Amino acid sequence: MAAPTSSAGRGWMQRARILAVDWALIVIAWMMAEFLLLAFTGRRGPTGMLLTAEQILDLVHYWVAAAGGLVLAVGWSLLERVIGASPGRSLTGSVPADEKELPWTQTLRGWFAAVFIELTFFTGWLITELELVTFLTKFGKAADIVRGLAHPSASVLHEGMILLVQTIFLAFMATAFAIPIAFVLSFPSARNLTRGSAPARIGYLVSRTVMNFVRAVEPLVWALIFISWVGIGPFAGVLALWVHSVAALTKLYSEQIESIDPGPMDAITATGASTLQVLRYGVVPQVIPPFLSFTIYRWDINVRMSTIIGFVGGGGIGYILKPRVDLGEWGEVGTLVLLIAATVWVMDILSAKIRERIV
Repeated sequence: MAAPTSSAGRGWMQRARILAVDWALIVIAWMMAEFLLLAFTGRRGPTGMLLTAEQILDLVHYWVAAAGGLVLAVGWSLLERVIGASPGRSLTGSVPADEKELPWTQTLRGWFAAVFIELTFFTGWLITELELVTFLTKFGKAADIVRGLAHPSASVLHEGMILLVQTIFLAFMATAFAIPIAFVLSFPSARNLTRGSAPARIGYLVSRTVMNFVRAVEPLVWALIFISWVGIGPFAGVLALWVHSVAALTKLYSEQIESIDPGPMDAITATGASTLQVLRYGVVPQVIPPFLSFTIYRWDINVRMSTIIGFVGGGGIGYILKPRVDLGEWGEVGTLVLLIAATVWVMDILSAKIRERIV
C-alpha cells in the first residue's frame, strides 16, 4: 500500500499547480495582447513567421511584462487572503474544512481577476510604449547629464538667486490672495452646513462642482491661459496659482468644517442666535488652527509648482531653467536645481515646524 502524501508534499504540489495555471493565463493574455496590437496598429506581433530585430525586442518586452503580470497576480491572491480573513482568525491556522475559501484558481472570480490584471498590464505596456532596451542602452547620454549636474556653474548663480526670490513671493502672493476667497467659499461647500433649505443645497452643489472643475485643471494649464491673457511674466504665474489655490483650499477648508464637533453649533443655535453668529462662535473657533496649517502647506506646494509654471513663461526660476535644459547646459542646470532643492528643503522644514506649533 502506497504511503500517503505528506502535507508538505501536497503544499508544494498545490503551489506548482497554481504556478502552471498562472503561466497558462499569461500565455493567453500575451496572445490576446498580440491580437489587439495587430488589430489596432496593423503591426505584426512577436509570434509572426518572420521576426525582425524590432519584433525580437518586442518579444523580450512582452515576456518581461508577463513576469510583472505574474507578480501582480500572486500579489492579488495574497491581498485577497488578507482582506478576506475574519477578525481574530489566523490565515494559516486550523480552520474547519467547510469554512475554508477555495483557492482563486478554482473560482470564476479568481480566473477573471487574473486575466483582467494580465490584460491591464499588457495594455498599459503597449499604450505607454515602454522600451527597456532604449532605457538600458542610453547610459552614455545619462552619464553626460549627471556629470554636468555634478559640476554646477557659478555663471547663473546671481540671476538664479534673484528669480528664486521671485518664485517664493510669487507663491506667497497667490496663496495670500486665495485665502479670503477660499475661506468664504468653504462654508457653502460644507455638507453639514447646507442640509437645510433647497437654496443651501443648490449652493453646495454649485460650489462643489465649480471648485472640482477648477482644481481638475492643472496650474500649468491655467498659466498658459493667463499668459495669453496678461502676457508672459510673474503676474500670469500668480494668477494661475491663485485660481488653483482657491479651489484646493476651499476643498481642504470645507472638509475640515464637515469634521467639526456639532455640539457648540447646536448650543448656540438653541439660544436663538442668527446663522452668522452660529458660524462666528460655533464653527470658526474650531477650524482656525487647521485652516492655518492647510494654508502654510499650500504655500509650500505653490513654491514647488511655481518652478514648473516658469517653464511656460509664468515667471520665477523656471523661466531661465527651461532654455538651459533645452540647450544641454547641464552645469548651469545643476546650479539652478541645487537652488530649487535647497529652497524646497528649507520650506519643508519651516512649514512642518510651524504646522506642529499651530496644531
